[in-house]
Order: sequence, then C-alpha cells, then structure tokens
Amino acid sequence: MQRLSSSLRRRSAEETLSIITNDLAPRLGITRVTDTTWLDRIGIPVFASIRPDALKGSLCVNAGKGLRPAEAKIGAYMEAIEFSLAQYNTAQLTLVESTPRQLIDSHEGRIAFNQFCMLYGFSANADALIMAIEVEDVLREKKVLAPAELVFIPYPENPGQQLFGESSSGLASGNDLVEASVHAMCELMERDVQAFNHLHDRSCLVHLDQYSAEIAALISKVNDAGLSLSVRYTENCFGLAYFQAFIMEESPQAPISVATGSGLHPIKEIALIRAICEAAQSRLSHIHGGRDDIIERVKYFEKKGRSVELEAISRLRNVATSREQMIDYSAIDCQEAAIPTIEAAWTLLIERLQAIGLSSVLRVVLSKATDDITVVRIMIPGLEAFEPGLKRVGPRLLTYVKQSA
Repeated sequence: MQRLSSSLRRRSAEETLSIITNDLAPRLGITRVTDTTWLDRIGIPVFASIRPDALKGSLCVNAGKGLRPAEAKIGAYMEAIEFSLAQYNTAQLTLVESTPRQLIDSHEGRIAFNQFCMLYGFSANADALIMAIEVEDVLREKKVLAPAELVFIPYPENPGQQLFGESSSGLASGNDLVEASVHAMCELMERDVQAFNHLHDRSCLVHLDQYSAEIAALISKVNDAGLSLSVRYTENCFGLAYFQAFIMEESPQAPISVATGSGLHPIKEIALIRAICEAAQSRLSHIHGGRDDIIERVKYFEKKGRSVELEAISRLRNVATSREQMIDYSAIDCQEAAIPTIEAAWTLLIERLQAIGLSSVLRVVLSKATDDITVVRIMIPGLEAFEPGLKRVGPRLLTYVKQSA
C-alpha cells in the first residue's frame, strides 16, 4: 500500500501516471492535462484535464488536486477517466427494463425504494417503467438491480421514470477494485454528512493545535498568499474524520471571497489534506473558468442580483468562522492504526455502515477487465445525498427533519 498525501494507493504516483498516459487517457479522448497552479497565488498544486468530446451534461474540463504536482495530475486524469466511462453507454452495460417493484424484489426485501433518495417531491410509480442495470450486492456477492439513472451521467436517453437527477457521487477510480471502492465509499459517506449539515449545520471550528509538516506547508501557503484558512469538523454517525476547509479573501467583495472543500476518511490527516486542497482547487476552477458546472452558479446569482450573492457570501463566511463550538484537532479520532492495508480500510468502512443499520453496498464496474485502472460506481441505499442544487431526500433525512421540527 502506498500512502499518498490525500489517498491510499496500490502504486506510486509515478507508476499510476505512466499507466494512465500510455493507454487509457488517449483512448478516452483526454487530449491534455495542464498545470493551473500558477493561475492563483496560493501554490497548492491543481491540474486541469481537457476532454473536448465530452457529452452535453458531462464535463469537458476536470480537475485534480494534491500536496504534490504528481498527485494533482493523477487526480485530473482520474476524474476525466471516471466521467468518460460514466457517460451513457461508454461502458456498454446491459440495460434492463424493470419497475420499482421488480427492482426491489431483486433485493429480496432488504431495502426500500425510497432509500435510493429520490428528488424532493417526486414519487415512484411502483409498476411503471424504470431502466435498471444489473449490479453486484457486494456484501451478499449477489447480482441485483439498481436504477440506471444512478449509474450514468449524463443519461438524457432515459425512457423510464426520471426520479434522481444527475450526480457523480460514488463514481471513483483506482489501481484496482478495492482501491477504487474505498474512494467511492468515502465520497458517499462524505456526501451523507454534508446532506445533514445543509439542513442544520452541526460543525465545530477546529483549533489546529498539532499537525504534520505536510499540513503545516498547506497552511503556510494559504497564509503567505494573504488569505485565511478556517477548518470545521462535523461529528457523524460513522465515527470518521470529516472536515470542511474555507479559504477566504480579506474582503467579502472579492471575486472569490470564499472557496470551500471537504474530505472524509478514516485517516484524519488525509481527510484534512483533501479538504484544504479541494478548497484550493475550487478557487482555481473559478479562476480558470473552464468547468461547465460553475456556469450554473453564475447564472443563478445573475438572476438574483449582486445583493443576494453578497448576503449568501456573508452567511457562508459567518458559518466558516463561527466560534460557538470548537474542538482541538488532536482530540479528533483517527483510525490509521487499524488500516495497515487498503483491504483493512474497506473492511472498516463496511463495519461503520453496518453499525448504522445499512447492509447493502451496490457496485458496478465501468472499466474493462483488461484495463490497469478500475472505475466503479457505488450506490449505498440509505445514505443521503441532499445538496442545494440537487435536492434528493431519503428516509433518514426525512426523519431527521421531522425530529428537528
């Protein structure tokens, strides 16, 4: 196992880069990966990948971040590879005409359909057409059905019920199946914590009382650029480290007044590095201007007006810096001692899911068996996925809202 700054890998960064660039990236239409770090004054490595033939609804420009340039470059390549293989139907998966009732029957009563988290206000017709994909129920080693809408992005050809919207959550890659699955699982758990925070923020300001040389280097880069860093931690049902990082300009009037990033991982240093680097990546994505998804935010505030945008920025800055609740970084639990291998990380994540009563992990492999890089899409019925731009709600979040009210 290779412990990189923001991930666990089978191979070194250099080995992975060699594999990607020799075959997979050119085959999937990734024409260029470029260092965009110099566009900002922070100096945290961020790279952008270019895939000109991406379908409408996917991304032509993807990004990667990391403590070292090689890691950021890998991230940009990997995200582009993931999005390419998630397009309908690049992976040549077999579509199954089904209904919600038949789909759930394939799970033998272990889950309910609403655990897939439909868009708020939507309801499924139990006996109307829904397109499905045969996937693996990992824990039971059994083939079951999952909504195709949760596998492909984009999926405009969908002739069945459209209930979930488009999201890349749970889409991940790695040097092998377990590595990719760990990345996907961490992302889905991260989104679950975020979903609850979107409705009621429970985070604490983190007092960085002790940290590694790698984190110290990131903090110095932010401070030396004349920016401020705020880190928040949210206690969660998984008992894993989850951080949000906020990189802020001095003035709320600045074009990128606040940039945010998040990370969840059993190893708390990895979670924190991911959050800080993602915030830096967020800044650079806005500066670079190449990502298609940024346009929607710009259009939204163009309609609402600058005053509404400034109010939203002010609220976000207040949340980021609130000292109402605080926690020492040294007091936050870390599971590094329990993770000597990537397999151990996967086992720990499964145990944390089962501890909250979730026992279905659905996985479909999008890459070819002959590829040296594995791309997976994982779905975990019962984990929440709500975000302001995609209001999907499942039973756990609904219960939480009712109890809070």
